[in-house]
Amino acid sequence: MFDIIIPNYNNAQWLDRLFKSIYEQTYKDFTIIFVDDVSTDNSIEIMREWRKKFEKNFYVEKCQTKRWNGGSRNVGMVYSLSEYTLFIDSDDCFADESCLKEIAKVIEENNHPDLVRLSYFYCKDGNEHLVDLGRQTTVEQIVNDINVACWTKCVKTEKLVPFPENTLMEDVVQHISQLDVIDSIAATSKGIVKWNRDNANSCSNNNELQNGKWRSSLYRYFADLLDLKVSKPACRAQLDRRIAATLDNIHNDRFLQ
Repeated sequence: MFDIIIPNYNNAQWLDRLFKSIYEQTYKDFTIIFVDDVSTDNSIEIMREWRKKFEKNFYVEKCQTKRWNGGSRNVGMVYSLSEYTLFIDSDDCFADESCLKEIAKVIEENNHPDLVRLSYFYCKDGNEHLVDLGRQTTVEQIVNDINVACWTKCVKTEKLVPFPENTLMEDVVQHISQLDVIDSIAATSKGIVKWNRDNANSCSNNNELQNGKWRSSLYRYFADLLDLKVSKPACRAQLDRRIAATLDNIHNDRFLQ
């Protein structure tokens, strides 16, 4: 039922935890699609050892040039053939062994909706806080929420839309465009993903990376918003708000160092 797309760049230290959380899932109808974005650590070696354990339904794509998170996910989507697609970042993991079973249960109980909204755990300094998104079952609620990450959604594969590439700000644009094509939604209050906020090298935490990429990302993000065509009123309204806020940020040179 599920394709699990994992973009990875130099997250070798977290891969054992992630793959273990997938391997221990009691629900076994899934395929792993691992996309390595030209890592320079030993990510590939770790992945190969885990691939042997899974034995089947484990596909690997090694990018030849840097694709960033959005591009890596787009590469993975080319190979996604199951009914539903999940995204999980390589420094995160599933919360426990019943996560896929819970999502499958929600899907069956709600007549196979276009999207399942996924609650998650915010994890930092040894503490875990459940972010309950279980009441978000309308496009209006989700498109206006601050939780835009693609791993907060399990999407019917035929409804998937691509991500902007070569930018640090791919999630918001894809969030709006994804919700614009969704007609039916279910949700789970169970925490599915453990979002790792202790990885100092992640795109959201690495200031050196951000400072070197923020300016181009902000302008690409603005262009992506301007190019985005959506039809649902809630998506259009959110898009207009994002365009206005980003124009103000550019004008005042905010978030740039």
